Amino acid sequence: MNRLGVIIKEVYRKNVLSWSFFWMIASPIIMVGVVLAIGYFIGSSQSDSSVGNIAVIDANAEVQEIIEEANVGNQIQFDYNRGQAEEALQTDDLDGYLIFGDGDSNPMYYRKTTSKDISLAPFEEALSQYNFINSAEEMGLTGEQLTQIQDTAVSINSINVSRNEAGEVVEQSAQDPVRFVRIGIAYAVSIIVFIFIMNYVSIISQEIAVEKGSRIMEIILSSVSPTAHFLGKLIGILLVILTQIVIYIGLYFLISLVLRQLNLLDSFEEFNIGELLQGSSNVIIIGIIYAVSGILIYTVLAGFLGSLVSKTEDVNKTITPIVFIALGGFYVGMFALDSTNNSLVRITSQIPLFTPFIMPFRVAAETVSSTEIVISIIVSVLFMAFVLWFSLLFYKSNVLVYSDKGMVNAFKRSFALGKSERASK
Repeated sequence: MNRLGVIIKEVYRKNVLSWSFFWMIASPIIMVGVVLAIGYFIGSSQSDSSVGNIAVIDANAEVQEIIEEANVGNQIQFDYNRGQAEEALQTDDLDGYLIFGDGDSNPMYYRKTTSKDISLAPFEEALSQYNFINSAEEMGLTGEQLTQIQDTAVSINSINVSRNEAGEVVEQSAQDPVRFVRIGIAYAVSIIVFIFIMNYVSIISQEIAVEKGSRIMEIILSSVSPTAHFLGKLIGILLVILTQIVIYIGLYFLISLVLRQLNLLDSFEEFNIGELLQGSSNVIIIGIIYAVSGILIYTVLAGFLGSLVSKTEDVNKTITPIVFIALGGFYVGMFALDSTNNSLVRITSQIPLFTPFIMPFRVAAETVSSTEIVISIIVSVLFMAFVLWFSLLFYKSNVLVYSDKGMVNAFKRSFALGKSERASK
């Protein structure tokens, strides 16, 4: 095995077999499990607290019948007067009471602040319909006229118009499920890129900074070229990232298989998931390209900054700038979710450091032309190549320069050292 392969193997083995990698794999799964559990318990709690024991006071027989028909799970009492209801509320025998005034049109509901949050929406809807019908009868309206009045509600359906690659006009409803899937994929790409950047920029920086801080770089670079050393570290970390992705894909298929065996996915059969994903295939492919380019750019940048660090405890401080850049791109991406045509979004989507977070939303919303997509990909690839070339150019001088005066001063000294070495050749 050549020296590059040895470095790759060592970096990969050390990181994959570490507890930090295990927790990096497990933490998102645990987080999703906790969120689902919290959501389940909140939903169960809300379901239990939305029904209770209610008294209805001074309602005529017709209104009582309407309330009984609209009731969903509550225990309705009609034999209370106001005094009895107030006393029962204080002793928690009632969760609330509904009093009807003159005309039964403006009932008042009383409850304690500590009582159950009973949903009154079914009663409001039923009573509103009852009052509407009564008012129509008082006006002498026929059933046909009443139906015509009820059908006068206006619903505006927003249609997005765009042109496909053949130049044909394509219309798509804003409520089309495919559109929501496309936006969901863009959201996932942005979050995945952000998570991987947050996890791995410190790892690649630490990989280089630890060896530099131990003052053994001179010995290492005497037996292996700076290019092989840097690329070995970089490729090793990228293989760790790939391993994490493969593990998640494997877990996805395993969980899907188990859920299918338990018939827990039957409720999703009404959705043609294959058709929805097929309609979003361009977002998936382009999103993967942006995700890969973004992770590569930030990983190389982190490696370059790590080579400037003299002490391992300064790593987090050194990589802070690219973390904030990624954070800024992530927030602009979230803003782009609702404003894909905003000038800020359009401009920043072409900046390689922001492209992976923003461009997927523009592609999902179909507010970007094929030409712009191609340009952004080319710019990202060229920028990635430049960052890699620049990092390799100064890597040797970076790791041989030690400075306690900050990253900028270290790079100045590295630049001078590299310039003198190239001049001597």
